[in-house]
Amino acid sequence: MNDIKQHSIIKSILLHLLPGVFVLVSIFIFSAPAVTGLLGFDSRLKQVVGYLFGILVGLIPIQLGILLIEGKKESGKYSIKEIIRYTDKSQLKDYLLYVPVMILVFLVFFVVLAPIIQPYIVRTLFSWWPEQYNFQLILQDPSRVAGYQGIQILAPVYILLSGILGPLVEELYFRGYLLPRMDVYSGKWAPFLNTVLFSLYHFFSPWENLIRIIASYPMIYLVWKKRNIRFSIIVHIFVNTLGGIVMLFMIL
Repeated sequence: MNDIKQHSIIKSILLHLLPGVFVLVSIFIFSAPAVTGLLGFDSRLKQVVGYLFGILVGLIPIQLGILLIEGKKESGKYSIKEIIRYTDKSQLKDYLLYVPVMILVFLVFFVVLAPIIQPYIVRTLFSWWPEQYNFQLILQDPSRVAGYQGIQILAPVYILLSGILGPLVEELYFRGYLLPRMDVYSGKWAPFLNTVLFSLYHFFSPWENLIRIIASYPMIYLVWKKRNIRFSIIVHIFVNTLGGIVMLFMIL
């Protein structure tokens, strides 16, 4: 840990939240019906198109770009490998124990509790949020986009971007790069602060913050405790991919 250049609290907060601005702006731009039509998709798929382009344009290149730039500053090379930490290896029994437990935690909160709690939060606190930017509506009822032009293309792309590539990049960025550089000012609070900032970074779904913080903290604490981002990479990709597959079957 002594070789990790620590961030100031201001820099850490900015690096957590600013990428979320690019994701949000990308979603707003590509959710516009005119843009959806120009891309050849039915305008009723605007929420799906906007969300996927948010990942493709606003999430992946921005976070990878920051990693490459910071890698150049710290090591003199445009290399992500040079700055990613928390890569300690764990025993197989740890994966067999912790990974299923973390997945179960996510399923309980997002599959069982979220459908009960989040509609109320949306109605009471975020009724002003424009419906065309609310991807939550698709997750609650995937059948609303079934049969529209282009959904056969978007469904597998959703699994690729939202299920695999997006989570992988996020874990490298938030847990492999940012989290190890927070100990200097937050110590044992680092995983909790990382959890809160990671949740707030999702500006496009603020109604999920409560559920996301509670469900994500055990996983992020485990990464911090074990110094191993493989746990969060596996869990994040599995949960998102499973959700994408379920939604795909519900749509088709």
